[in-house]
Amino acid sequence: MIPFLTIITPTIGRSSLNKLIDSIESQTIHAATHHLVMWDDYRTPGASDPLTYNSKLRQSIVLNGNLGKNGDAPGSPLRAIGLMAANTPWVTFADDDVWWDRYHVEKILEAIDSSKANWGSTHRHIWQSESEYIGVDRFESVGDSASRAVPYEMCDGNTMVFRRELGVMAAHLYRNTTNYDDDRLMYSYLKANGGQRASIESATIHQICPEKLIPFFKSHCSGN
Repeated sequence: MIPFLTIITPTIGRSSLNKLIDSIESQTIHAATHHLVMWDDYRTPGASDPLTYNSKLRQSIVLNGNLGKNGDAPGSPLRAIGLMAANTPWVTFADDDVWWDRYHVEKILEAIDSSKANWGSTHRHIWQSESEYIGVDRFESVGDSASRAVPYEMCDGNTMVFRRELGVMAAHLYRNTTNYDDDRLMYSYLKANGGQRASIESATIHQICPEKLIPFFKSHCSGN
């Protein structure tokens, strides 16, 4: 099978990267994916050599000079490079604190295909740690749903899948921002330029919540 979904992961080599990789390799259509693991020269202590992650369907791209952060936008320049490097019809992001249910890729691509959409999104489970569950995010992964628990609308970058052409056109948003807002910028761009969004109403990804946001997520996540 020729890969038709590129996964972009900016990383500093956290141990949780291995859990993400395991979940990607466990996908029902793993052979349809190509994983770009994006690095600069800032690494977490004990991080493995990026080249050890290379395989037939996974490639590490290493940049020097601490290029992975622009102001308060960690990983955004690396995401921009990944968007330009992707060569599959579809693209998604998966940060190194994320892991996927086994049917994630299959379900979201089926939803996009059935609605003939150019982009789509899924819900996510939020965890305080890998062993402490908070709940289902039904506010920052639901877009413009009227049932969202907050007055604003967005989809976290990890929840979205989109046509490569849209990602190429949006790459400058990631490269230029100096704020912690790249997912909001991408959601706004896709809503304005991507047409109708396909949506999976169930949660098919998991993400560990940043410590500073734990009280916020505990206030807004549903139990299931």
